[in-house]
Amino acid sequence: MSKQIYYNIDPLDKEGANINLSYGERSNGKSYQVKDKKMFHPYLHDHKRYIASYKNKDDIIEEDIKAGRRFMLVWRLVEDIRTEKIEQYFMDMDIVKLTNNKYNTIDIYRRQIFLANYDIDSGRIIRGEKIGYVVALSIEQNYAGGSYLDVDDIIFEEFMSRLGNGTTYLYDEPNKLMNLYSTVDRKRGTTKLWLVGNTINMVCPYFKDWGLQEEVNHQKQGEIITKWVSTHSFDDDGQEIFVKVAIEYCKDSGKSSFVIGSHSNMLNKGNWQSDPQPHLPKSYREYKCLYRMVFFYKGFKFLAEYLKEKDGNESCWFIKPKYSKIKDKTLVFSDIIKTSKYWQRDIYNPLIKNDRLRRFLYQFRENQIFYATDLCGTVFKNSIDFEIRK
Repeated sequence: MSKQIYYNIDPLDKEGANINLSYGERSNGKSYQVKDKKMFHPYLHDHKRYIASYKNKDDIIEEDIKAGRRFMLVWRLVEDIRTEKIEQYFMDMDIVKLTNNKYNTIDIYRRQIFLANYDIDSGRIIRGEKIGYVVALSIEQNYAGGSYLDVDDIIFEEFMSRLGNGTTYLYDEPNKLMNLYSTVDRKRGTTKLWLVGNTINMVCPYFKDWGLQEEVNHQKQGEIITKWVSTHSFDDDGQEIFVKVAIEYCKDSGKSSFVIGSHSNMLNKGNWQSDPQPHLPKSYREYKCLYRMVFFYKGFKFLAEYLKEKDGNESCWFIKPKYSKIKDKTLVFSDIIKTSKYWQRDIYNPLIKNDRLRRFLYQFRENQIFYATDLCGTVFKNSIDFEIRK
């Protein structure tokens, strides 16, 4: 049996990015690393000036607490920050060891996180030092007036939703997170943001809104990609200000989750989640292409080909990923608005007078569409903003 590889956040941390995204298979240690190194030992990795003055590194946690440095734990919904869920979240942390026997548990009080001691005899919990806050992104506006200058790290857990069609993300969610970040950082530029998630659905608003979709589309497991993203603001010298973003697709742990079914590769290996999709009934070489067009939704590009059998009368649509640049005079259906007549919104009612094209598009129906791969079909269906006719 292969040895399990546990995730280590250090390589991502060394990139020194303001915004960090870490995603991969479940149960590979992502959340544990964030808790261990960004919640309980904030200065051990980010503020070496504190370490230099301590001969005994076992005392660092005490000095961190005295310095008043804290974290903010973010979940998407209010129901996600129930006390019992947060306590369960910290269940895998050895509080006794981390605090050198000073505390033995975590206590949540008024959405603040405290180190505490549980007294067996009395059954009471005695709160000690406050180490963090827990907030819900859905009500980020409620925190706008607060002061969180003691926060160095913001950790957003499960930032990827199971569905990529927008139904389980908050409206305008990336901007809500940026509003919360602004509330905490107060234009210091020192707060680090950590987004942790599983490779559930590649259609994620954070990738699109932050201009990361191309990087994610080509990223391999075990790879860290960095990108400087413009803030669209300028300093006193007129220089454009950029923010460094680091994206890590965590390496396969090499250990099975012992699950079966259509999503087993996602759960066992960290592959992107995909559902079974229809594939061409014959080899691609047995068809001739009569027409090509492009779909461009939520940052994803797809090449759609209208195919006809070389030795028969059957025809169909075939969709595959497109990575190259869209050429001029190519018909594009997209959520991007352009004045060009070649960029259209409604596939079933294009504003183009071409009877042949309209006949082709009339055949764009569920039972006549095939996909290059299961992942291609899954992403296509989750990214388009129209319903495919039956």
